[in-house]
Amino acid sequence: MILKQYYLGCLAHASYLLGDERSSTAIIVDPQRDIQQYLADAEKLGLQIRHVFLTHFHADFVAGHLELRDRCGATIHLGARAEAEYAFVAMKDGDRLEFPGLDIEVLETPGHTIESISILAFDLDKDPAKHPATPYAVLTGDTLFIGDVGRPDLRASLGWSANDLGAHLYDSLHNKLMVLADETLVYPAHGAGSLRGKQLSSDTVSSLGDQRRLNYALQPMSKEDFIRLVRRTNPTLPPTSRTTRFSTPASGHSRQQSGTGSPSDRSR
Repeated sequence: MILKQYYLGCLAHASYLLGDERSSTAIIVDPQRDIQQYLADAEKLGLQIRHVFLTHFHADFVAGHLELRDRCGATIHLGARAEAEYAFVAMKDGDRLEFPGLDIEVLETPGHTIESISILAFDLDKDPAKHPATPYAVLTGDTLFIGDVGRPDLRASLGWSANDLGAHLYDSLHNKLMVLADETLVYPAHGAGSLRGKQLSSDTVSSLGDQRRLNYALQPMSKEDFIRLVRRTNPTLPPTSRTTRFSTPASGHSRQQSGTGSPSDRSR
């Protein structure tokens, strides 16, 4: 199994290449718009980019999933609650992609956005005889950061209240992520400098055990206390968050607020 992180400091954004050498398959997660680095590394490693995942629709940068589809024929995967103007595979809890040396499994982890997912990566080369019980890593998108958790207050203008998304976030963290083993590595989509949280660490990877001990938002508390905590003293609302298109709870239909809409779910 190959896992490579690409960190773009100016946006405090992390994207990932997951690779299975035996099937020559690469999977790109939350790609930057400039896809050349993924193409170059895939060629160097002898891999073909066959799949691309967005853990959620990104409002703070233009993602490169459509470029990877067009250049490589990669299949786009989104969370099951996503809506988009292009073809994609909707991934729900427990959906998997299986390869000789790598399995990935999707967890639906709404909270920062309603369609958010996290991705478990299992390194089968550690025990070729059977599937390992413990995922090597979890790619958490903007659900869980190093030192913080995703903001639930960025979709109020689109019909999702901070209280509703905060409740989803609490359930996602406690019922989906906190049940994973301490040694599982946490790879988020953003780091320090992003407005997606208020106490993001400069570290770009951690273990779930360390986050369980050190992350203020993962300490024992009621759901009500958690919602109050994560809504308090957030950074200024990013203007781009008002232009993202999502499914709204009232209608279930795509809704655009202003401007050109989200760069991550545009049609082409």
